[in-house]
Order: sequence, then structure tokens, then C-alpha cells
Amino acid sequence: MDFETAFYSLALTKVRGVGSIIGRRLIDFFGSAKNVFSADKVKIEQAVGKFVAENIKKFSKWKEVEEEIKLAQKLNQKIVCYEEKEKYPALLQNIPDPPICIFYKGELEKDMLCVAVVGTRSPSQYGVEVTKLFSSFLSSMGICIVSGLAVGIDTVAHKSVVGVGGKTWAVLGSSVENIYPQSNIPIVKEILNKGGAIISEFPPGVPPAPENFPRRNRIIAGISKAVLISEAPEKSGALITAYLALEYGRDVFAVPGNITSKKSKGTNKLIKEGAFVAESPDDIISRIVPQLGQKIVNKSIGFVSPFIAYEIKRQDISDEEEKILSALDEETPIHIDEIIKKTALDPSQVLSTLISLEIKSLVVEEGMGYYKKSPSS
Repeated sequence: MDFETAFYSLALTKVRGVGSIIGRRLIDFFGSAKNVFSADKVKIEQAVGKFVAENIKKFSKWKEVEEEIKLAQKLNQKIVCYEEKEKYPALLQNIPDPPICIFYKGELEKDMLCVAVVGTRSPSQYGVEVTKLFSSFLSSMGICIVSGLAVGIDTVAHKSVVGVGGKTWAVLGSSVENIYPQSNIPIVKEILNKGGAIISEFPPGVPPAPENFPRRNRIIAGISKAVLISEAPEKSGALITAYLALEYGRDVFAVPGNITSKKSKGTNKLIKEGAFVAESPDDIISRIVPQLGQKIVNKSIGFVSPFIAYEIKRQDISDEEEKILSALDEETPIHIDEIIKKTALDPSQVLSTLISLEIKSLVVEEGMGYYKKSPSS
């Protein structure tokens, strides 16, 4: 982290009247956030008007800015700023309202190929299954899956990716250390262990709040090459992400759902409005990286659809998975601490293996750390 760049960039976000759009305009005009504060007032007025120019010139919250950056460092959070062209995610940099500062943990790559997977907070079993399949397969192609860490589809997407050892980026509607919901703290650890990232535009100390989530959604849409809505009702917040993605020129995909299900009203509506139909991961790959899809098919599995091949492959059971399945019951949920005792496996290994078994629909999480074997296993 470049302290000076972060210092002036964060200060700019605290100037009254400066949001992402005006912040970007100022940095583009003057070359850096530091140059904005040292610029002549008349020139600032030419760029953004008298009101903002006056607020920049009388800005006094320097101590607050310094304390927030020091706290971020103490919490092992990194900061990348819009003006850092060589580090800042390339697609996000090109939207009209990019975050001036991004706080994050983990690894954030400038040119990472990302696909967002979002949807309802209360998915059906169908929604869970299609999310698992799309997220896991796209991840196995080397694509980073981006989502919002919310309960429901977001959590399923993140779990599916870490379960196959892939990279996933979780974008928060709170500061990086304020994980919400807290039940996803174990998943955050797995995300970071697998080389992913936890991302926010909010400095330390910001709790989750309703007004933060639309801002989060624009980052999810802007940082991704394409957005997949796997299941969503008509008034789902996931549709906000889809419409933002369209505004940013991204490809939007929707998984068709049962026409009698309220949980699929949103996705079916998107398809009627022109979203691409996603019947398999191949539909997404052939659109965003056609050469990748063809290369994988030819090299790895002949002329068999990668989607079908993955459905067969996903049922392979490792020794650790077999141990955990033997320790579980179909009727009575067992707490993860008890599973660790029964299997004598390392706690982190138990957690990652449980996630893998969830992806394969062999284990069901009942909440609060309790698991049971699914009837089909």
C-alpha cells in the first residue's frame, strides 16, 4: 500500500459533495488525489463547481483519515486506489462511479477474469443446485467467482468455489473486518486460504447497513466480465446487480426457472427482457471466453460437454469425505466439533471437506455449525 496515495484518496472521499463520480472526475482531471488538494481553487471550480471546490479547500479531517489508514494496517487490510492504474481492477476502473479506495484482504488481481454469481437469500433446492454447478465449474476453468457473501445464493456460490480449490471474491456492504452475516466467518477464512479476497469500499468501523448494499452491488457488477443470476424473485436485490451490469456493458445471464415458482420470477423476467439464457456453464464460457471453452473441451475430455463431465466427476469421494460421511447421520444433525472428534481430522480440513460434500449434495448444513447426511448419500 502506498500510504500517501491512500491518504489523499481517502481524504477525497470525505469531502462533502464528493462521491465516486465526482471523485473520479477530479482525479482524472488533476492526475492524483494529492494534486486535487494542492490545485488552485479556480481550476477546481472549472472541473466540479464552486460548492465542491470550497469544501476541498476547507477540508480539515486529516487526523481522521490518518487514523483510519493506521487502523486498516493494524487489521492487516490492504488499500488500492482508483489512481493506481497498475493495481486497481481494470474493469472496475472503467465504470462511471468506481470506488476511489478499495479496502481488502487476500489477493486482488488487476486483470482477473471474473464472473459474478448472485441471487435470492432464500433459494429453493433447485437454486442451490444450479448455483453449485455453475460456480464450481466456472471456477474449475480458472474464472474467479464474485458474490456478496449474503445468505442464500451468495453463500452457496462462495462455498462451491472454495470446495473445488478455486478463487472467489466476496464484496461486502460493510468494512472488511465486519463480516456479515457472522455465520460466514469460517467461509471467509477458506476464501482467503484459497487465494481469494474480501473486498469493501468502506474504511474500518463501518457496520452493515441497507444503504450500503446497492453500493456493494455496483462493485460486484463493475468488477465482473459477466453476471449470472441463478435464482431470484421479482423484487430481489440481485436484479439491481443485473441492471447495473447492463448499464456497464456487461453480459447478463439468467438460469431459467419453474414458471410456477415465485423464486424464479426475477430470472424469468430478465430472460424476457433480453438476458442470455444460462442452461449450462458452457453458455457463459462460449460467450465471454470462447477460446477457453474450446481449449478445455479438446484437451481434457474430448467432445463431451464439460458440464456433463463435471456432473459425473463431482461424485468422486476422497478418504476424508468418506470419514466424515461415516460420522454423520441422516436424521440427527451433528455439530462440527463432534465431527472433528469422531474423525480425528484437522479442524480446517473438516471445514473444507464439509464444504466439498455440500457441493456434491451429500451433506446438508442445518445452521449453527450442525450437519447431517443428505438422504441421497
